Formats: sequence, structure tokens, C-alpha cells
Amino acid sequence: MFYYKVIHKYKSDDRDETKEIGIFSSKERAFQAINAVKDKPGFVDHQDGFSAKRILRLFKPPLADQIFWRDGFDTYYFNRRSNEICCDEEKNLMKYFTFLLTEYGFQFDKLELGDMVDENGKRWFYGPYNCYYFYNDQVCVNFMNLVQRQDWNVYITNEVLSDQNLIKKGKAVPGNLCYNWSLLASAIREELAESQTILGIRIN
Repeated sequence: MFYYKVIHKYKSDDRDETKEIGIFSSKERAFQAINAVKDKPGFVDHQDGFSAKRILRLFKPPLADQIFWRDGFDTYYFNRRSNEICCDEEKNLMKYFTFLLTEYGFQFDKLELGDMVDENGKRWFYGPYNCYYFYNDQVCVNFMNLVQRQDWNVYITNEVLSDQNLIKKGKAVPGNLCYNWSLLASAIREELAESQTILGIRIN
């Protein structure tokens, strides 16, 4: 049976970037998918990068007719080595948490974790799965974002970690605060002022 594979390609810093939007059971559904994402962040700047290719599959793909990257993707503006804010999610985080850098001497970085996986490496959900983190020598505040679902979780660890499952063994921030960064920032500010800790972990 024939299906239509939709991809998006563009150049970033002299590299070819490719994102798979999905595999669809008809040409009409393929172009509906393109229309659904073309005005979203990242895609809107490269609308000529979409293509729909006819492919043959003996069996129906398990995720046929599902649209990925519905919310777009981070768009970068500056070289990360310059220590400037360089993507949309980072700009939103900095709006509330810059005080960790300016008042407490933290550093900031981003880690790309790939797919979301369990402790055995089995995939739970397709990536990208990113971790934005503020850190010093004693504590790390990890903002974990499953991009396609726009799920957020925040964990506090004693150090910078690159394993997503180890990060998730840290102290979990209550779910209501993971989507209310203004309230979370206020809570962190208050605890730092009172005890120089974040969720009980000392920062020095």
C-alpha cells in the first residue's frame, strides 16, 4: 500500500536539519499535516522546506496519520558559546529565572536527551526531549521538556547529569509549579533568601 511521508528540511549553521512530520494514508492528509504546522515556530521561517514523498509499505505504519512537531521547534538566534539566550524556550525560562545567574552565580545550558526512554532504554515517547538547566557546583535545577507534547517536569539534583533517568531520580518539583514558572520562581527566590537552599538542597 502506498503512503506519503512528510519531512521538513532546512539549513542551520551550514548543517542540514531534517524533521519527520509523519506518514500519512493519503496525499490530502499529508498536505493537511503541512498546513497544520507550517505557521508554527521554526517552520514559519522555512516554509519552503516541506516535502511529501510517496512510499510503499507492506503493512500500515503504527503511527500513520499522526502529526509530529505540532507545536513547532526551538529557533536559534545566537551562538551558544556567546552565553546569549538562543532559543524560544530559553527566552521564556530566562524571563523568570535570570536571577539565578545574576544574583547567585549559576550557569545555564541545554542538553538534548533524544527520545524519552525508561531505565532499560525502551522508548516511551518520541523526542525531542530536552533538559534546560541552571547549575553551580552544589545543585542543578533541571527543566525537562518533551517537545511534541509540551510536557514539563522540573527536578532538583546535586549535580549536572546527562542521563534522563538519573535526573528524574532527583527531587521533583510539584506538578502545579512546573507549568507556573512565575510561582515557581517566587518559591525558589523565597527559599534561597531564607535558607540558601532549593527544595532543601544547599547551593553553597
